[in-house]
Amino acid sequence: MTGLLPPVVRHAIEDQSVYAASESFGIVALIVLVVLLLEWEALRVTRGSSGRATVLSAVVAPLLLAVMLTVVLRVTALLP
Repeated sequence: MTGLLPPVVRHAIEDQSVYAASESFGIVALIVLVVLLLEWEALRVTRGSSGRATVLSAVVAPLLLAVMLTVVLRVTALLP
């Protein structure tokens, strides 16, 4: 499986602790989610093609679920 990862990604994962790697990749997922949500809203406002909006919603929904689950788990880990 490691042969499928680019050397840069493999190096970034191996050099960081699990918590630091999770934090940095979580930020990337959050940024991608925000960009996709903005694009989705722009399509809605401009009344773009419904096919493109459907495909975009199919990508946004699981990513939104993953980001929200990560945020909930991080917050619950901080609570006493």
